[in-house]
Amino acid sequence: MNIQFAVVGVPVPQGSMKHIGNGRLIPNNDKKLKDWRKVIAKSALEQTDVRGYSDGLRVTAFFVFEKPKSVKRDRPTVPPDLDKLCRAVGDAISIDANIINDDSQIIEWNAKKEYGAVAGCFITLEKI
Repeated sequence: MNIQFAVVGVPVPQGSMKHIGNGRLIPNNDKKLKDWRKVIAKSALEQTDVRGYSDGLRVTAFFVFEKPKSVKRDRPTVPPDLDKLCRAVGDAISIDANIINDDSQIIEWNAKKEYGAVAGCFITLEKI
């Protein structure tokens, strides 16, 4: 399996669980996350008919953010965190698109975030 696809839109991180007392946990996520994951899943499904893949894979994700005019730095060394952006991709290809059975099958991540002209993400899924 080797699937490559692009996702247009501002990448949204998937947060951690938030402890609210009495042993209860709730997701601590951005309100735009659900739509972002749907866009990732739709883009992935347009490139493959693979469903329920069960072997290990490598995921490469290149996240692009538009650089604000007021920003002087060359690299996006500010939130969102790269690991939380990857978390959203993993759940989108497993839970939302069902390309893989579980995101625990991802045994290698190559990820990067940069500034660019158009916000989005370029994703490659490779069998290992």
